[in-house]
Amino acid sequence: MRIISIANQKGGVAKTTTSINLGTCLTEFGKKVLLIDMDPQAHTTIGLGIEPNELERTMLNVLEPNRSPNKLNMEDIVIQMTKFSDGNLYVAPSNIDFASAEYKLIDQIGREDFLNIGIQNCKIKFDYVIIDCPPSLGILTINALKASHEVIIPIQPHYFALRGIEEFMETIKIVHQNLHHFLEIFVLVTIADTRSNIAKEVIEETRDFFKERVFKTIIRKNISLVEASSQGIPIIYYNPKSHGAEDYSELAQEVISFEKEEVSTRLY
Repeated sequence: MRIISIANQKGGVAKTTTSINLGTCLTEFGKKVLLIDMDPQAHTTIGLGIEPNELERTMLNVLEPNRSPNKLNMEDIVIQMTKFSDGNLYVAPSNIDFASAEYKLIDQIGREDFLNIGIQNCKIKFDYVIIDCPPSLGILTINALKASHEVIIPIQPHYFALRGIEEFMETIKIVHQNLHHFLEIFVLVTIADTRSNIAKEVIEETRDFFKERVFKTIIRKNISLVEASSQGIPIIYYNPKSHGAEDYSELAQEVISFEKEEVSTRLY
C-alpha cells in the first residue's frame, strides 16, 4: 500500500484536483484507491459529487480519541464510488465539522499518528491511499505527512512558486527530525500555460532545482478540469479526450512506474 499526501500550504495550486484525478486514473490501471479528505473545506468530497452537509460519518470520527463515543474505524466512514472506476475508488469524506479536529487533537498524546493508525487498522485494503491536505501546516497536515510514504507538492509555474515551497520544506524537515519519519518528495507542475515564456522559464528553473524529483508530466491549464470539479465528476469521465484527462492519466502511469524504480528524493 502506497500512501501519498498531496500537500502545499499555498491554496489554488490544484491539490484537490490532483487528488481526485490522480486517484481516479490509478483505478483505470487496476488499482484500488482510497481518497482521504483532510480539509474541512471538503473540496475532495464535493468534487466527487457528495454533499458534505448531509454526512453523519466523516474523517472527524476516525480522528476522535479512542475513548470518545463518536470514534469510528476508517471502514465505517468510507464511501465506495460505485459510479466511478468499477467500484475501485473509495473516499473518506470530510465536512465543516472537521475544523474542530485541530482542537480535539491538540492535547492528545500521540496526536501525530491518529491518521496513520486509522489507515493501518482499516479492514479494507487498498493499493493506494491519496490524502488531500488542507492549505495550512497545522496538525491535520502533520498527521497526513506522518501517515505517508510520499508527498507530491503541486506548484504553479510562476516566479513565486519556489519561494512558496521553502516553508513547506521546513515542515517536512521537522517531520523527519522530530518524528523520525522520512518522506519521498516529488514536485508536480500544475495549471501550466505551456505556451507562456514565463511558465517555460519557471518550469526549467524548477527542474534545475528539484531535478529528478519533478514529474515529467505537466498538468496543463484546462477549462475542462474546472468544469469537471464543479460537476463532481473526475475528468476522465467528464471529458476523456481533454488535455486534463490525458495529463492525469500520464501522471498515474508515472506514479505507478515508481513501484519498480528507486528514485533518490532526499532533500534534507
